[in-house]
Amino acid sequence: MGTPLKALIAEDDDKDCELLLIELRKGGFEVTWRRVETYDTMREALTNETWDIIFSDYSMPEFSGTAALLLVFEMDIVIPFFIVSGTIGEDLAVEAMRAGAQDYFIKGRLARLAPAVERELRDAAERREKKKLKEELLFADRMATVGTLAAGVAHEVNNPLSAVIANVDCALDALKEFEAEARASTARADTDSLGLRWDLVRDPLIDAREAGTKIRDIVRDLKLFSRPGRDWQGAVSLARVLDSAARMAWVEVRYRVRLVKEYADAPLVEGNGGRLGQVFLNLILNAAHAISEGAVEKNEIRLVTGETDGRAFAEVRDTGPGISPDVIGKIWDPFFSTRSVGQGTGLGLSISRSIVTGLRGEISVKSEVGRGTVFRVVLPGAHEREVPAPLPSVAPVVTRRARLLVVDDEENVARAIRRVLASEHDVATVTGGAEALRLLKASEPFDVILCDLMMPDVSGMALYNDLAQTAPDLTKRIIFMTGGIFTSAARAFLDRVANPRIEKPFDYANLRHLVASIVR
Repeated sequence: MGTPLKALIAEDDDKDCELLLIELRKGGFEVTWRRVETYDTMREALTNETWDIIFSDYSMPEFSGTAALLLVFEMDIVIPFFIVSGTIGEDLAVEAMRAGAQDYFIKGRLARLAPAVERELRDAAERREKKKLKEELLFADRMATVGTLAAGVAHEVNNPLSAVIANVDCALDALKEFEAEARASTARADTDSLGLRWDLVRDPLIDAREAGTKIRDIVRDLKLFSRPGRDWQGAVSLARVLDSAARMAWVEVRYRVRLVKEYADAPLVEGNGGRLGQVFLNLILNAAHAISEGAVEKNEIRLVTGETDGRAFAEVRDTGPGISPDVIGKIWDPFFSTRSVGQGTGLGLSISRSIVTGLRGEISVKSEVGRGTVFRVVLPGAHEREVPAPLPSVAPVVTRRARLLVVDDEENVARAIRRVLASEHDVATVTGGAEALRLLKASEPFDVILCDLMMPDVSGMALYNDLAQTAPDLTKRIIFMTGGIFTSAARAFLDRVANPRIEKPFDYANLRHLVASIVR
């Protein structure tokens, strides 16, 4: 058996093509080949098949070696390209090699052809590896840029969203009081019509509040997926990660399949929510893209969690067309993709496997053509328990009216917090860290300081460090507010200090509880 070689030959003469094949076979190659002699047939051959090498005549009635070489460059294919011609002179041959051809041969003088092919096949493999590495680095750089942009967008959205949710909550609370007062002073016969009039105001506010909550959840998911791999790692719920990934993928899923959740009890796993979210987002999107739009009721993606031998597992099951046996072994290869050019990088499953194995886990796939595919991720259980944010079940007990200072560079956010807390406390607001420091040093001490972490002039971190030197007792009264921590300095700072912190847009019942716990 000779060395397999798949050759695309651009040649208009059958005899010259046969002579080339004879020389290759003499050199120990078992050649699979196709002859083309026009631009269109060569483009079709390069689009639909993979080749090891290209041989091209320099001059043909409807095509040329120069045009063939330009086509290869346009399609960004790394492949050895040899000019084989009976008419090319030395000057034209050198020009062709400068343009990118690997070698040239005169027809009838092919003695060095086989060694040259062996050499260029090795070189082409090295060039392809370098190209893959470069593309991986560019992809990683793009993802890092997107992550930074996403974190910044989340931070900027959270500030105005905090004001929106707070003001809607204030309006709903005020409306509830007004309605109660109005009903108490209205004759019984008029209460029904009065209730209808209140509904005209209350219902739009409730809808706005629900919409704000959805935006908040989307932004939190966006922040989760934008966090770098070196971020916090600890006990993570696979069900929560699957929920976040499903919300992120919903726009791609909703017109193709029904999304079904089948969550059983499973241990928490040791990992990073953002990186695991990347794995499941990729699996869900792959499943969705394998199924055509328009038959939602006939198709399904099922998200499953459970426990096996003390480990947690999660599955993404779909009822799509399945993966053929000749393809399934390649799906983990970097840059392998069955989707059209421009619709995927071919890196998703490769990166997902790296993430899972990096967490001492396993990822596997089972598929049956015509019935669907199951991707299964198994991870070891965590040694600690995930602690969710506490949700107050009763109204906070306000023991006394306290003095509060709100420090936030977004004036509408500061005003909204004041509206929420003003019925229980005396609230002052400033729009910068420098102004806050002047006020804290010149006035009576505040009982609680609600301070934004990231501000343009003097940040919450700088304010804390200044007070630690000049008024250390005040540092214990600070609650940090953040719309998204996306700098290494901010992460390191919050790891260092023990102060409570609350993420925007916050639940204002939680905020009241937090303030009450410090005032007491």
